[in-house]
Amino acid sequence: MNFPDRLGIRKEEERKGYVRMSMLTTEDHGNIHGTVHGAVIFALIDSAFEVISNQERKAVALNVEVHYRRPVPLGEKLIAEAWPESLGKTISLYRIKVLNSEGKVVAIATALSFSGH
Repeated sequence: MNFPDRLGIRKEEERKGYVRMSMLTTEDHGNIHGTVHGAVIFALIDSAFEVISNQERKAVALNVEVHYRRPVPLGEKLIAEAWPESLGKTISLYRIKVLNSEGKVVAIATALSFSGH
């Protein structure tokens, strides 16, 4: 069992240039405010980034920048959608958007990957 599995993160769809992953948040994912912890949202983002950036070649993360837009109540289903914005020879840029069950944006991320081959 890997880290995303332990958090309940599931791949819903994958095709060339697109990945959609989801998770159902639980009480275990809470922060001091009684909402979903930012690290849980980041883990969903990072899991989608891992899949999308490794579709064509082996890649590792260089940087991930997240803008959190709204709190998420515990028990909410989250969806992450990821796609490439710019595929370079060694450095590539990806976008990841996290939506709540109402389709509202919870977080937006920009991620850079490095591939040596």
